[in-house]
This record gives sequence, C-alpha cells and structure tokens, in this order.
Amino acid sequence: MKNIKLNSLIKINNQQGNIKKSRNYSNYIKHDIKNPNYLYFLGGFVEGEGSNSVSVTVGKNFKYGVNLQPVFNVSQHVNGLFILNSFKELFGVGSVVEKSGSPDIWVYTLKGYKQIIEHVIPFLETYVQPFSCKTTEYNIFLQLVLNSEAGHQKQKETLIKMIKLAYTLSGKGKNRKRPLEEILEIINDKEAYFSN
Repeated sequence: MKNIKLNSLIKINNQQGNIKKSRNYSNYIKHDIKNPNYLYFLGGFVEGEGSNSVSVTVGKNFKYGVNLQPVFNVSQHVNGLFILNSFKELFGVGSVVEKSGSPDIWVYTLKGYKQIIEHVIPFLETYVQPFSCKTTEYNIFLQLVLNSEAGHQKQKETLIKMIKLAYTLSGKGKNRKRPLEEILEIINDKEAYFSN
C-alpha cells in the first residue's frame, strides 16, 4: 500500500516537473470539476489567490473616453497549473497565461461582464462567498458588473458613479495608473483631453 502511494506521488511530481520544463500545460492533472468537494477546493483558491477587479481603460474611441471592464483572475505557481486549467475547464472560457515578468507564476483570466455573470458569479455565490472575508469587495464588484449589464456606462452620470465605485476597490482600485481626477476630467471633456 505504501509503495502504491509513493509511486503515485512520484508520478504526480514527474508530471508537474514535465509541465515546468516544457511550459506545456496540456498534460496537467485532471480533477473532477463535477465533484462539489473539488469545487469548494477551487473556491478556497479563489479566496486566497483570486481577485475580482475592474479595469479602467482610456481611449478616443470610447463614448466618454473611458471604458470599464470587470476582470476575474486566479494566480498560481507553475506547479499549480492544473488548478488554473480546472477553472478554464469549469467555465469553458478564459485564458491561462504566464504572468509578465514572473516566469514561474501563471494566471487564469476571464474578462467581460457577460461571461462573468454567466460563469463566475454563480460559482462565487455558491463556493466562495458563504465563507469569504472579502464580502464588501465582492459586493462592490458585483454591483459594477450588474451596472455594466444594465448599460450604465452609456450615460455620463452613471458612468461617473461607476468609476468612483471602481476606485474604492482595494488592490487595483487604489493603485491605478491614472488618478480618479484625471479619469473624471476625461469623461467631462473627452475632446479637450485628447487634443492635448
């Protein structure tokens, strides 16, 4: 019995070693994403290594010069690629890529309010939120996602409210490339901003 367990561990370590050497994650260890226990396991990774954020992008082609996009991420060391691929298998969408500047860290990412509402929110509501210590952040994220679905980005007043709310999110919300004042300036006078 001990030899069987030891051989299994050696096999798993060899598989993970092959992934690390080749950077080919198609050989990752498959887990049963239909098993509720495994889904709760994944929920634990989201709580510890996941983030719900809203990117704020500036561009001339956006109606008010600014666009909001909800983003769901989970990061993991290369040895845990099978976890990230479990999310891709579970949701059927998203990407698993090497984190820029961190060769041993990989990230599963899913963007856009439609896909997040369809795939991520039901998962978070069932397997993460009942046990989470990040409920306040999640509720802000959820509100922004639902506002996006309702088209609130298309009106200046509601877009401004969404931007201000996005900037209250911890993490990315407080460490953005542009200060809130600059984003509000763009929304209020897009032409003047891009003519400079």
